[in-house]
Amino acid sequence: MGGMAALTSATGEGGGGQVRMLSEVLQRNNEQQEIERDYNLQNSNSTSPPAPPTTYMVTVPQGIRPGMQFAVDVAGQRMMVTCPAGVQAGMNLRIQTPEQQQQQQQQQQQSMNSSGGMNSSTTSSSTSMQMFEVIVPAGVMPGQSFSLLANSQRVLVTCPPNIRPGQAVRFNLPIADKSSPPIKQLEYEDIPDGWARTIRVTDMKIQWVKTKNDGDKDNSVDTQTSSFDIKNSAYTRKLRFLEGNDPRMRTGLLDLVPANQSSFDSCVQRNGKQIVGYAEIAAAHDKKKFEDKAEWFQTICRDRLRIDWSEGHMKIKIRRDHLLHDSIEAVMSLSPTDMRKIWRFEFLGEVAIDAGGLQREWFQLVTEQLFDPDMGLWLPSASNQMAMRINPASEISCPEDHLIYFRFLGRVMGKAMFDGQIVAGHMVRHLYKHILGWPITFEDLEIPDESYYNSLKSLIDLENVEDMCLDFTFLENDLGENRSVDLIENGSRTDVTNENLPLFLEVNMKYHMMERVKPQLTELLLGFFDVIPEPLLTVFDFQELELLMCGLPKIDIDDWKRHTDYQGYFEQKGSDDRVVQWFWEIVSEEFDHEQRARLLQFSTGKPCLQFAICKGFVCVSNSMLSHIHMYTSTNPRNSTCFNRIDLPMYSSKNELREKLRVAIESSATGFDIE
Repeated sequence: MGGMAALTSATGEGGGGQVRMLSEVLQRNNEQQEIERDYNLQNSNSTSPPAPPTTYMVTVPQGIRPGMQFAVDVAGQRMMVTCPAGVQAGMNLRIQTPEQQQQQQQQQQQSMNSSGGMNSSTTSSSTSMQMFEVIVPAGVMPGQSFSLLANSQRVLVTCPPNIRPGQAVRFNLPIADKSSPPIKQLEYEDIPDGWARTIRVTDMKIQWVKTKNDGDKDNSVDTQTSSFDIKNSAYTRKLRFLEGNDPRMRTGLLDLVPANQSSFDSCVQRNGKQIVGYAEIAAAHDKKKFEDKAEWFQTICRDRLRIDWSEGHMKIKIRRDHLLHDSIEAVMSLSPTDMRKIWRFEFLGEVAIDAGGLQREWFQLVTEQLFDPDMGLWLPSASNQMAMRINPASEISCPEDHLIYFRFLGRVMGKAMFDGQIVAGHMVRHLYKHILGWPITFEDLEIPDESYYNSLKSLIDLENVEDMCLDFTFLENDLGENRSVDLIENGSRTDVTNENLPLFLEVNMKYHMMERVKPQLTELLLGFFDVIPEPLLTVFDFQELELLMCGLPKIDIDDWKRHTDYQGYFEQKGSDDRVVQWFWEIVSEEFDHEQRARLLQFSTGKPCLQFAICKGFVCVSNSMLSHIHMYTSTNPRNSTCFNRIDLPMYSSKNELREKLRVAIESSATGFDIE
């Protein structure tokens, strides 16, 4: 099958490069949805049911008879199918991947072993099962979940039937250390309030939960209330993959759901074999240094996921003066399996052998063009000109194919990460969170448009919000032309009141974080996951993901110092103050490149560093150091509006060093450390 693979619309609407879904494909997707719905109903009594089985429809090729095998590409992997009796060439055949069959058997075994809270799971030869024992905390009833640390990982345990607080339950987890005792007894550790990523022991799925610590170490799981709360409510993207018209290009549906209602796999499998298990991913997650995580990720991609040269490789031929056209024609004709093959590049008419240099140049040139605002696909964010956001009006700039560009860019970004290359474009923070499946909160509105965020937040303090004469609409500006968008049904006829203000804030957040660019974002994510398995990303936070995709900058410390103003108590002595001197000594002499980059991200609150390139170094401008009292905070704080770091008067350099490290590590979670 040659030529570009067409994008398939999953919503019934074509345009932008998408075509309508064929009736037979729609029928198969609907049948799959029915299977999932029935499966969920059957498991409705389970607090955390395992994922429903996924089936795929394939067509038996010409010349194939019962008993013969043929190769198909399913879910991004190549597998062999044996034609069953009574099936002839040209007929459709519904199949499951071998790992799905294995998972079903595994889940059935887990159900058999679930009494008393014990669960089992098959593991790879490099890991073993460790049994953990824990006392059910006070206040937790059967069917309710509670969170704790096991094997240095946050674990979500569901209290089994007939078990009460004070009684012990046991569960199994795969671990890499085979020298552990047969049973480990766990004690609760203090878990700060906030959203935490957990592993469900019932089905080994990764899920976000909001923990609440009432001081008695109950560490129970908080449920998200129906009323929107700007401090506590969070949402994650949920991407449901669907079969497309062309087997090389699947489609999908994207939604923003409460953070505790989405889950994804904790291991990577291919052809019925576990390639990377949960225990190995958990061990990689515990690595403290970004360079160690990045090296682990590249090793997995290179040694376990990449298709061997002998099994096929790709030659990408490009005309330099038709760079984007030729690149899109080539990349959009590939299957997900082809995306993991070794690529070699040739610029037609040029004498050069691709030993890595042409590949680096291609990624640089392609991503530079795609992120260029003149292209009309991306725009600088209002708060940071170097952080790019998706242009909601990209359809106006490229009406025939703007969605093809986003699918292409997603594939290029995924392939760049897979091959250890970098892309020439920084994105706003919430887009990195969407890639990772991290919770999106109201605070994420501040990054793309700080003034609009502040105006929404100010509504909370009004005695009567009706005095503002607002309705449930947002005014879009499409290339100079204003367009009113209803945020809810009949939004233009719905006034904002004190009673519905939480809903107004919620729909605004959802609109700006996803809805206004949902078609573009859907294709970007689909393209990215055509290459990268989602479980591998769980070892990174959103700051590390940006560094991995865009490269680790070298920061000019002397320039940073020259452009730093001092406030509060520091204003008197400036750089001669003892705490200020300690600060610069730690940053310049003890912090590595990653820690300096994280500190800049902490001070600006931006996903992209505020910098200009000066002779190969990052030059910083408009930075501030300010003094705060210990009773205000014992930890460094940041003010993103002014690129300011607030420091208490620490009594020792060691204390300042430790507090700075805690601050930059905690900021990557997106949650306060106080």
